[in-house]
Amino acid sequence: MTNITYYLIREKRLGKKENGQYFLYDKTKWISDDRNVIRDHLMGYDSNDDSPFGFCSMSIMGEIEEITEEKAMEFIRNN
Repeated sequence: MTNITYYLIREKRLGKKENGQYFLYDKTKWISDDRNVIRDHLMGYDSNDDSPFGFCSMSIMGEIEEITEEKAMEFIRNN
């Protein structure tokens, strides 16, 4: 059985986690999230933070939300 979690980033970018791997939706297809966009948002990683840590930024974490499959399919249809 496939375990999929969908995410909406900044209310304009769709992502998913499927069987432990992360993907971003790019116009017509799913592509691998090689730049760790989803994980960075989930962990609150702020690349602009000049401290030695840069994790747990509430503003970065607030940019991502888990959504339902139905909402993800609606996003694909409308974009």
